[in-house]
Amino acid sequence: MKAIFKPLGLAAAVAAVTAGYTGVAGAQTAPSVASNSLGDLAIVPYYTTAIGFVTGVHIINTSGQTQVVKLRLRRGTDSMDALDFNLILSPFDEWTGWLDDDEDVSVGPLASDTSTISFKTTDNSCTVPAFIGQQGFIDMPVTYRPGAGTGYIEVLGMGSAPVSSPIGVASKHINGVPVDCDLAADNFFQNNSIPGFGGVANPALIGVLSSTQTNQRFGAGSVATTTYGPTGNVLKVSYFVRDAASGIEFGNDAVHIADFGASPSMTNQEFGLFSGDLQGFDFPDLNGAAPANGGLRGLYDGLRTALGGSSVINDWSANAANNVGTDWVITVPGQYTMMNLYKYLFTQIPEDHPLHDPLFTCTALNDCDHRDIPLRAGFIAWDREERGIADIPGELVPSPSIPGQIPTTVLEYEVNVVEWGVEPVLRADNPVTIGVPDGAVYGWAELLVSPFGNRTQAVCEFVADPNNPTLVDITNPVDCNNPVTTKAPLVGFVAWQRSFADNPSRNYGRAVEHSYGSVPSN
Repeated sequence: MKAIFKPLGLAAAVAAVTAGYTGVAGAQTAPSVASNSLGDLAIVPYYTTAIGFVTGVHIINTSGQTQVVKLRLRRGTDSMDALDFNLILSPFDEWTGWLDDDEDVSVGPLASDTSTISFKTTDNSCTVPAFIGQQGFIDMPVTYRPGAGTGYIEVLGMGSAPVSSPIGVASKHINGVPVDCDLAADNFFQNNSIPGFGGVANPALIGVLSSTQTNQRFGAGSVATTTYGPTGNVLKVSYFVRDAASGIEFGNDAVHIADFGASPSMTNQEFGLFSGDLQGFDFPDLNGAAPANGGLRGLYDGLRTALGGSSVINDWSANAANNVGTDWVITVPGQYTMMNLYKYLFTQIPEDHPLHDPLFTCTALNDCDHRDIPLRAGFIAWDREERGIADIPGELVPSPSIPGQIPTTVLEYEVNVVEWGVEPVLRADNPVTIGVPDGAVYGWAELLVSPFGNRTQAVCEFVADPNNPTLVDITNPVDCNNPVTTKAPLVGFVAWQRSFADNPSRNYGRAVEHSYGSVPSN
C-alpha cells in the first residue's frame, strides 16, 4: 500500500470597514497573533512560481516532542487545496523546501496552467507521502492546478507525540537520517487491514484510528499505537521569494497564530471530501480539527478576530526614474470555510472527470457562497509631501489635501496583488493597478475594505452521517447557518524592488509588513 497526497513575519494584517457584516457569531476559541513568532498555526501570505520566481519555506520544531505538521498550498483565486502533504519533525528538527515551475521562462511573461509545479527539498525529514528522488519532489496534482501558480500557504500543527512513541522512534534522526520513514507513514492510512498482523480472524489496523491515535507496524505480526497531544506554540515558519536571474530576493516570518488548536487532529492521507471522508487529508483547516467524531471546529471566527482590523497602512513607490517598484500583497485567508465546498468542489475538478458538475454555479442565492470576497477597497494615498490623492468625504483631512472621493476598486480573489506605478515586482497574473497623480513618485497609503454585495457572511460546516461519524451526511452534507459578525482577516506585506539594468548584481528587494490603523466606519 502507498499513501497518496491530495489530488485535487509578517504580523497580522487588517481589515475592514464594518459595513456589510450581518448575523451573530457563536462563542468560539480565541486564537491570537503570536508576538514571539511561535505558534501552532502559521500562514505564509504569498507564494509564487511566476516567471523566474521560486518560493522557499523553512519550518522549525522548537520543542522536544515529535511534531506532525500539515503543509498546504491554497490556490490564490479561490483557496482550493492545490497541494498538501504532512511533515514528521523529530525534536528540534528543521525542514526546508522550495516551490518552482518547470515552465520555459523564455516562452511568455507568465507561467501557464499546464506547466508542472513542484515542491522540492534536499531535507531528510519524513514526509507523507514520501518525496521522490535524491533531490526530493512532489508535483502539484492537476485537480486544482489552473490558477495555482500563486497563492498562500497554511502550516498547521496536527499533533505532538513523545520521542519514545512509535512514530517518534521511526522518525528520529540517527546520524542525520530518520530511522524508518516507511513505518512512520503507516500512521497516515485510513484504517487499513494488514493480513497476518493481529491474527487471521481479526487482522490489525494501521493508520488513523481517531484524531488522537494512530497505528503502525511494530515487529513481526503486531502493531503499535501512538497517542497524540496538542501541538503547542512551538512552530517557527519563515519564507522567501527569489528570482535568481535578476538577483531579487525578499522574505520574512510567516504570520504565527498562538493557541489555535486545543486538541490534536490526526488525519489520513488516502482519502478526502470527494470520498466523503471527514477524517481525511482536507483537515485540519482554518476552521479547526477534522469534523469526524466531534473534532474541535468553529475556530475560524476566532481567527478572524485575531487578524481583523480597520485599515492597512504601508509605503508605496512608483519611482520609474530610479527603477523602483512596489507591489502590495493582500491575502484573505480561509474564505473556503465560508462556502458549501461539497457543492463547489465538483464544479472545479477537470471537465473530463466523471464527478464534474458543469451546471451548478456557487452563489449566495443557492446557499453556497457566504464569503467576504470580493472586497470593496478604498485607497487613501499621500506622497511624501502630504499631497493626498483622496480623502474621506466629510472628514478633517491632512493639509494640503486634494478634495475628492476615495478611489475604490475590487479585490476579487483570496490573494490579491496591488501594483503601484510601472515597475511590477511580483509579475502577478491579475494585478490591481493603482494610478497616482503626475509627479507623485512615492509616499504612503491606507486601505479600507468591506464585503462586496449584500450577502450574509457565514461559516459553512460539514455534517457527519449519524450512522457513521467519519463520513459526510450525503442527505445534508453542509450547514451554512453559522453567521459571523467579525471582520475579514487580512494578511500581507509590500514587496520592494530596485533594479539596475547596467549592473544586475546590484539589484535588491525587501518585504515590509503592513501596519494597521483605525478609520471611521462607512
